[in-house]
Amino acid sequence: MTEVFLLTDGWSDFNGKNVLTYWGISNEIGPVEIRITNSNPLFFVLRDVEITGLNIPYRRKNVLLKNFNSEPVDAIYFNTQRDLTVGAEYLRKLKIQVYESDIDPARRYLMERNIYAQASLTGGEMKEGQSTLFINPIIKPAVVEPEFRVLSLDIETGKDNTLYSVACNLWGNIPEKKIVFMRGKGGTTDRAEPEVIFNNSEEELLRVFIKWLRQNDPDIIIGWHVIGFDLMFLEKRCKDMNISFDISRKGNIVLRNKARGGYYASIPGRIVLDGPISLRTAFYSFEDYTLETVSRELLGTGKTISPDAGKVEEINRLFNEDKIKLAEYNLNDTILVSEIFKKTGIIKQNVKRAQLSGLMMDRLGMMTAAFDHFYLPKLHREGFVASDIKDIEPAGQAAGGYVIEPIPGIYENVALLDFKSLYPSIILTFKIDPLSRMYNNIESISTPQGYKFSASKNYLPELISKLMEQRNTAKKNDDKYLSQAIKILMNSFYGVMGSFGCRFYHPDLPNAITSTGKWLLLGSKEYLEQKGYKVLYGDTDSLFVKIKDKEAADADYYGNEIAKDLNEYWKRKLKEDFNVESYLELEYEKFYTKFVLTQSRGSESGAKKRYAGLIADTDSNKIEFVGMESVRSDWTKLAKDFQAELYDRILNNKEIDNWINDLVISLKHGHFDNKLVYRKRLRKDIDEYVKNIPPQVKAARMLDDKSSSVKYIITKKGPIPIGLNPTDIDYDHYIDKQLKPIADSILSLLGVSFNSIVSSQQMNMF
Repeated sequence: MTEVFLLTDGWSDFNGKNVLTYWGISNEIGPVEIRITNSNPLFFVLRDVEITGLNIPYRRKNVLLKNFNSEPVDAIYFNTQRDLTVGAEYLRKLKIQVYESDIDPARRYLMERNIYAQASLTGGEMKEGQSTLFINPIIKPAVVEPEFRVLSLDIETGKDNTLYSVACNLWGNIPEKKIVFMRGKGGTTDRAEPEVIFNNSEEELLRVFIKWLRQNDPDIIIGWHVIGFDLMFLEKRCKDMNISFDISRKGNIVLRNKARGGYYASIPGRIVLDGPISLRTAFYSFEDYTLETVSRELLGTGKTISPDAGKVEEINRLFNEDKIKLAEYNLNDTILVSEIFKKTGIIKQNVKRAQLSGLMMDRLGMMTAAFDHFYLPKLHREGFVASDIKDIEPAGQAAGGYVIEPIPGIYENVALLDFKSLYPSIILTFKIDPLSRMYNNIESISTPQGYKFSASKNYLPELISKLMEQRNTAKKNDDKYLSQAIKILMNSFYGVMGSFGCRFYHPDLPNAITSTGKWLLLGSKEYLEQKGYKVLYGDTDSLFVKIKDKEAADADYYGNEIAKDLNEYWKRKLKEDFNVESYLELEYEKFYTKFVLTQSRGSESGAKKRYAGLIADTDSNKIEFVGMESVRSDWTKLAKDFQAELYDRILNNKEIDNWINDLVISLKHGHFDNKLVYRKRLRKDIDEYVKNIPPQVKAARMLDDKSSSVKYIITKKGPIPIGLNPTDIDYDHYIDKQLKPIADSILSLLGVSFNSIVSSQQMNMF
């Protein structure tokens, strides 16, 4: 028996058969290929449907299954996936509905065997090159903690779109390797690192690198924009020179742009993880996602060539004058990426997510597929088949999380209460589930708005219960990777069931969840106000409560007591009114000695999802900003520093008028020029911007280096990239567009304005 963690899956039609192929890694024997040749693709049709004129091989079988209308179905088996597709299209043209024809056969094979990205294999084993091949083995669930071989990859290119060098940092379950493949002839060096392999031509460099990659056989390839830049560039240069870009373990690779932005890589036998995307998915937040910014913040070090001033020219100069120095720069980027991945534990978290969801590590964002993986096999055992996704009829978008209108003002002594995993808890409490909706007449229970579900016929609540137990255990064991993976999966269920891309979509499912959330939020507000508290704001699962002045001295105690009281209230009420056990858990999260809710710009109503609070601790008073400029990546450092200081002064009763005036004077004297840089990401290619050209695009068009983000300063001539050393800065722009909006959002609560503090004389003295 061999235990394997699965990396990639796929299928092909070969010699009249559908062949499933999986690649994985075994800690004992290394890379493993699994080939399944004895599994036929299938879909279902209604039993009373007669199929005529379908001129491809198929087999019809009576099965003990039915559709959601309780009509019996038959299974239709095909030899190839192509035949299945032809058969489904033929029947659709005849207005005959087919069921589950859109399920990938490689995924179906795993889900029906309860395989969640890890399996034990028995039988059909043979050695084949660097890997071990299993043909039609007995495959069963297992628990595997994989050990990987990871390649951090980075390339350097010239202005003429030719390849200068490829740097590789290989690490993991082998001794670390650091190597750079460089075009051209090298000089003598006494440096121990990097190891530089010089090549006479670009063609030779590509061939030598690809050969090295295949010999060293990484399981995971990482990098910074590694798909959209490095791999796509290498693929294009190989195509230009008629070189096979053969970097998979076996089979064709696919590199492409996603329809909704970003890039996708399919490399059989290897996983590709892009740094920025991986960090965003893991809920890391940075001012921007350049390698320089992220490495400085996480590692305290950065690139050896400044990314701002003349980077392209410096790389060209090094290639011509000091190739060893260029190799060091190239390799340093790979090491930075490696250290970021190690420090954040992204790979470990992705492993946990794969083990929980059943998805391969390169498809973890496909949460509807994860829902299928869990739910479809259980649905089949219950005797049902599901519709194709294209047959789902949309019935309007579900309402989002409910918001209690904020009451603008500056307050003292505010406690934040938070429903722990609110939507999963609602699902568990009211048994909200696709199957329980269909069986809602069996042991029926009702939500506060009258949506009915079965108390006994359901699967999702049981899964959530197990996940909650696992997460509590993970927290006790300080397993932050498993805890985060469980949180991501549980929080996806509401969105999946409310998505038109889910085959289990029904409007009652998401609406039952959000309407119950609204009811709970408003009910909690009403209960607290009956107890003499004032609820200032509420958003989806959170309540901001002004506690009584006499309780402020021991706020943590009273905050916990308020949460405990509310939990007991909901436990009683839900049992008495709905005969359900409450799984809701309200927690006291934190206490603000001062708390600010601002007005919406141009309105007297409160601004949603924007607040700031002064948190008192034993060391210092810390201001927390949520949704404001200081935590947004598209505002300047001037604005962020100004907001932080302004709020600190107001909340701590410090002088503000002279400080603001002095700051404006200093700004116009050029003392803050290093804080005026805008950092913006380009959401699409520069050439795609035709109308309403934003400032960042205007700046980006002045640069040779067409990266996905740009840094610029507003001058009296417009936006200029900082790499072009802009002068004649438009200070009035920064006063009007950066300082004034931030100041007025809080000064208005004090009955004053930015302009009333910064006098007309002051504004015009220069």
